Amino acid sequence: MAKEKKYVKVESEKPENNDVYGKNEHGKIIKIEQPGDPQKRATCKRVWAIILWIIAIAFEVIGILKLTEVISWFSELDTMWFLLICIGLDLLFFIPGSLLRKKANHIDPASEKNKTNFWIWNNLWTILSVLAFLPIIIFVFTDKKLDKKTKGIVGTVAIIALAIAGFASYDYNPVSMEWLERAEQEVLQVSPSGTVYWAQYSKKYHVDKDCPAFSNSETVYEWTVRDAYERWLTDPCRRCIPEYKWDDIDEDIDENIEIEDNEDAVENKDENLWIWDLLWWLFE
Repeated sequence: MAKEKKYVKVESEKPENNDVYGKNEHGKIIKIEQPGDPQKRATCKRVWAIILWIIAIAFEVIGILKLTEVISWFSELDTMWFLLICIGLDLLFFIPGSLLRKKANHIDPASEKNKTNFWIWNNLWTILSVLAFLPIIIFVFTDKKLDKKTKGIVGTVAIIALAIAGFASYDYNPVSMEWLERAEQEVLQVSPSGTVYWAQYSKKYHVDKDCPAFSNSETVYEWTVRDAYERWLTDPCRRCIPEYKWDDIDEDIDENIEIEDNEDAVENKDENLWIWDLLWWLFE
């Protein structure tokens, strides 16, 4: 006997304003302008990611100051254990910040027109992981007062923490603005409402709420493609969205990118100076 499904609309995390697409009189998919800024959720997550990274750096600095005897906090605690605690807290705050950053990049992705900018934007926290752990590693191994045992243990733990932070913050499946727009348009080709569905353990999003993939699921969640991307559900179910529907969408997107590239080249010949783009992104 088939299980009775419960359909849940994801209201709690609905953005106040989101991009909405529809079809014009010629049947072409167009963006319908909505009031407000759809990037609020992503901006909020990026702000929290920066705050958590600053706290992580603060614990690293405290460990270095203790090591160099600038501060004498918890003098009764062995230096090795003090440093290990600082490194642990550094990692504890760094990881959630990197995950928030990746989640924000899935909600509000960057354009992949400039490959260098795109890689740096998506893996900025991997670069910052070096700042969060490498300085204390250098101080530990160059400190002349530490015994070999303490250097070996603390140094090894710090190197492992750096590796964990680097692997955790690296985006192995980055999302671009072009890919998200294409996914939204692809869904609209099948479902004019733009609604997608997923279950608790889904690895892909679905357009058909009665997809056979939900045969053993009691609860099916429904919302937008952007919301699915936020949950790292970046691939569509090909039972719901046939492969052939990519062709027409790809042509439209490639044409729009080419037009935008030509306009940008005229307006700003120095756009390829990626360092300025990075600084703008970082402090926007």
